[in-house]
Amino acid sequence: MKKMIPLVLALLSIAVFLGLIFKNEWHINHSQSIYVRLQPVDPRSIIQGDYMALNYQLYFAPQHSNPESNNQANINQQDQIFSGHYFDEVINNKSSVLTYVELDAHRRVIHSYFESPKNVRTARLILQNPNNRYNQLYPASRSFLFAEGLADCYQQAEYAEFKVDEQGNAILTALKGNQLQDLGCESKRDWLSGFRSDPT
Repeated sequence: MKKMIPLVLALLSIAVFLGLIFKNEWHINHSQSIYVRLQPVDPRSIIQGDYMALNYQLYFAPQHSNPESNNQANINQQDQIFSGHYFDEVINNKSSVLTYVELDAHRRVIHSYFESPKNVRTARLILQNPNNRYNQLYPASRSFLFAEGLADCYQQAEYAEFKVDEQGNAILTALKGNQLQDLGCESKRDWLSGFRSDPT
């Protein structure tokens, strides 16, 4: 019986691994794309390839604002609402934060809210909160992996594509150009020779 324990554990590990793969594939195939503007930074070499650290522009909007009121009390309140300190208090000690993102016609994020705004159509997006700072929140991943030698190509990226389910869970799937076009970086790589393919 003891000889069977390693085999059972191995089979359970394989089952869990396959389950995670199936879950992620289902998520990608049954979720809609959301595009977040980014500023890629710090491409660097790692073991067998490169990665790019990513900063996201989430355009946090005022919370609880009342644009129709102009009295001093509301102006002071809006000053507090706009401050990063207010945002930091809202997310304090939360490992992840559910936000509501307003999208344009191309499904690009144009505003983010910590509470669902009235009269604005939004989608849910869960952000990771590693440091209790609103300007360090990020969806799903802070880096993008790619094959060695493609850093110059991926530095042209201006948007990150996420597949997001109804609950707001996101998976980073691609980096896109300024018009949400594919960058075509992988096609520039000659896998056989280890150098970029020569079109001539």
